[in-house]
Amino acid sequence: MNGEMLSYLIIVPLFGAFSMPIVSLAGRRARGAWALLISGTTLAVGSALFYSVWKSGGVFLYTLGAKSPLGQGVNFPIRIVWEVDLFGAIMVLMVTLVSFLAVLYSLSYMKHDTGLDKYYTLIIILELGMLGIAITGDLFNFYVFLEIMSIASYALVAFRNDTWEGIEAGIKYMFVGSIASSLILLGIALLYGEYGTLTMGYLAVKLTQNPTVVGKVALALFIAGLLFKSGASPVHMWLTDAHPAAPSSISAMLSGLVIKIGGIYALTRILFSIYENSVNMKAVGWIIIIFACITLIVGNTMAVIQTDMKRLLAYSSVGQIGYILLGLGIGLAAYGSQTGEIALAGAIYHTFNHALMKALLFLIAGAVIHQLGTRNLNELSGLAKTMPKTTFTFLIGAAAIIGMPPLNGFASKWLIYESSAVFNPLLGAIAIIGTAFCTAAYIRVLYTFFGRPSERAMEAKDPEGTMLWPIIILTVAIIVMGLFPWQISDKVMIPAAKALENQMAYVSALLGGA
Repeated sequence: MNGEMLSYLIIVPLFGAFSMPIVSLAGRRARGAWALLISGTTLAVGSALFYSVWKSGGVFLYTLGAKSPLGQGVNFPIRIVWEVDLFGAIMVLMVTLVSFLAVLYSLSYMKHDTGLDKYYTLIIILELGMLGIAITGDLFNFYVFLEIMSIASYALVAFRNDTWEGIEAGIKYMFVGSIASSLILLGIALLYGEYGTLTMGYLAVKLTQNPTVVGKVALALFIAGLLFKSGASPVHMWLTDAHPAAPSSISAMLSGLVIKIGGIYALTRILFSIYENSVNMKAVGWIIIIFACITLIVGNTMAVIQTDMKRLLAYSSVGQIGYILLGLGIGLAAYGSQTGEIALAGAIYHTFNHALMKALLFLIAGAVIHQLGTRNLNELSGLAKTMPKTTFTFLIGAAAIIGMPPLNGFASKWLIYESSAVFNPLLGAIAIIGTAFCTAAYIRVLYTFFGRPSERAMEAKDPEGTMLWPIIILTVAIIVMGLFPWQISDKVMIPAAKALENQMAYVSALLGGA
């Protein structure tokens, strides 16, 4: 039954997406209710999967069309598999939770838009693509789901195509995403040509037994393509255009999920589950660290000077990706040490925390824009008086993303600060400098909110109904997780880092056929 849960993660959203056009014939309410039911059911399956993997501490495997991935009469895998350890299960929980809240928020936020049958179909397909990436055990399916996710996100960024901003951002995103996908596909082709398999666990065995230059070239292509997908600097330009143009519900998914699953998670999975024992981890780690430092400084610095609220949040996302990459890079460069383990746990922890924090901030931005019709911070002065609930939740989200205790961002950032300072004090200093710029950016927004009310702000009011509940849920989650930071770290995030480093368990689950 545990393995079958993996199939339901794909079957439920796939059925929901393909049936949406038929359900839409029954009207707007039926369409919204169906999207909410599908995303809610997927969340229930994802939550059950996370709990089962966490409780067992093992690796779940599901073979499509057979009981075992191994071929008849041979001891190597020939079938498509889905494979999940605790790291993957955390990503599944993150995707299903934020996607459900984005759909719930959309019921009110998108009600004045047209073409909503296409919108809800695309948002479910987007979730499907991300879940496929999180649970796949082979590179062929990884690429298929990566393209499903990418195409859906291109269309959703340009969904409001009545303005040139949306069309331009969608085209730019598609252009950069296509380059990244081409690099990844070329890397996959090189590995298949060299080793004759695309199953991740079996590739790990082949690469360990026979590391070649071709395998290292493929890795370089993966790193380049996935850094594009993650929005790392200096290839972040698509992200800072896509977020402001997209509907805020989609911005929440792009920042909270897409760049992490399609970039950070995929890169981490390939590095640890395929290349862990066949490349110089320290050298690869330092490459990631260099990009991380550039990313966290550029993203947070550029956020300070923005006057567009959503563009500020977009640059902030770039900066936070820098922290996650820093944890990943140190986890690689200090591989096998306690410092590396703590850094990797911090990266996983901050990936989940940032998904909640940035989803909250983008949903709040959507509520503000919905009320005032502008993203210009110069016109948002005084919202604290007319939108007190919104301002309070933004205050919580901003404090969390800066890393203030007792909120969830503190624990994950502290693990990254601690490990970076121990590994190399200069890296710790760079991380602190990035946080200083991040703090300045959010203080500026809060200063605007608490300023003298503008004419626009006097007409605003807090969101109601399905726009308000996702904001409240995310705020509560941020506060509750902040009250138990080290319990979550010790019982979930550090075990996830250990599971990720345990390539042998990942390979054994596959070759054992269980």
